Amino acid sequence: MIQRRCLMIGWLVFGALLAAGCQRESLRGAIPNEQAAKQMRLALANSESGSSEGEQAEGQERSGWGTLKGRIRVVGDVPPNRPLNINKDQSVCQPGGAIVRADTMEVDSATGGIANVLVYALDLSGDDVHEDAKGGKTDRIFYDQKVCRYLSHVLPVLSTQTLEVKNSDSVSHNTQIQAKRARSVNENIPPGSSINYTPGKEEKEPIGVSCAVHPWMKAYLLPRDNGYFAKTGKDGTFEIANLPAGIDLSLQAWQEKLGKNFKNIKVNGETITWKRGRIPLKLKPNETVMLEVEIPAASVQ
Repeated sequence: MIQRRCLMIGWLVFGALLAAGCQRESLRGAIPNEQAAKQMRLALANSESGSSEGEQAEGQERSGWGTLKGRIRVVGDVPPNRPLNINKDQSVCQPGGAIVRADTMEVDSATGGIANVLVYALDLSGDDVHEDAKGGKTDRIFYDQKVCRYLSHVLPVLSTQTLEVKNSDSVSHNTQIQAKRARSVNENIPPGSSINYTPGKEEKEPIGVSCAVHPWMKAYLLPRDNGYFAKTGKDGTFEIANLPAGIDLSLQAWQEKLGKNFKNIKVNGETITWKRGRIPLKLKPNETVMLEVEIPAASVQ
């Protein structure tokens, strides 16, 4: 828009000088053309007025709040998760010698619901964040590890919240959190002890939590600056309340095995693709949108 105004001014200035030049052999010392200058000022005023109106027409304004609900499930048979190689502290980490499997795809046998799918809103701040979803909360979260497994395999949190990372096992653990923007940590936790961890900054994607002592231990943490996030429960359901209505929203879906690959899924009966896991959404005031999401079993083999 600015370039267009500058170009218009340039042509008007050129026209004024050209008009003056037609009456003289040289432009040097040319007397300003008052009529051309007046036209230039008028054109500039109209251009600025038009651009402002255009920008307002293109802009969006929040008109209230709405709710997103959903259920994400798999259609078809899914193979069991791979067995983990428990090669240390078996008496604690593999009691009785039972097979221990990874948690990469947790499917409810009754409903087909997929647990631990993250859904969270992107690029919302200021007045577009409801009071109930604002960041800054400092509620402490208890984050335990027992039988050499993280009891919260996938966990979304506010970036200002503190995790009390506890070791309920009789062997030592080492907690490593490899962050991109948030605070990273690498600390040993003796049996029965705990450490405190506050992310400090949000992440665009989940970050890994692992144990250097027991390398099969793996979990994910998603720190965010506001509370517009949800994790699907055992039956695959989720809910995000008080999203801004009247503006275009972009939500991110993520699952450990799928990552952001949500291709050829069915949403409310229609086959679509969430490109890079992005969910486009525009809510009406006080509206509740329900998404029934079906993922073919072939996508998670």
